[in-house]
Amino acid sequence: MPKKAASAAGLLALLAGTLVVSASSAARADGDYCGHRVLGDIEQRYLAMGGPQGALGCPLTDELANPDGIGRRTQFEKGTVYWSPRSGAWPVWGEIGDYWCAEGCEAGWMGYPTSYEHTVGNETRQNFQCAVVHWQALPGNTTKTWTDGNTCV
Repeated sequence: MPKKAASAAGLLALLAGTLVVSASSAARADGDYCGHRVLGDIEQRYLAMGGPQGALGCPLTDELANPDGIGRRTQFEKGTVYWSPRSGAWPVWGEIGDYWCAEGCEAGWMGYPTSYEHTVGNETRQNFQCAVVHWQALPGNTTKTWTDGNTCV
């Protein structure tokens, strides 16, 4: 290989190694963030959302077992990430989270979250195992939150 090509290949390898190190350095070997442990799929979701500087902020708890004895959760400054083996790890927050928890959170009829919040037209939606929760801003600084009903019946 000519010297110039070898130098370019070496530079690319160095840059690729730097990118790999940079990407992996975001994950902490001990799962410690802001003094709390975040683990497994919940940690992966948390890091995908920007970690402590992201949408969730710092964790407020270590990983907790859910009352159903199946799932797990970690509470953060701006929301909670819930995990179950069937649904994976998803964040819940704001008025959609309030509505869901008024119906029993993961132990309620809607089950665990199965998606991020997403925008459809002029509303925000989030999917759960047995429902879709809708949120909409209305005139006069008011909001509306609702579901289409139980899709698991």
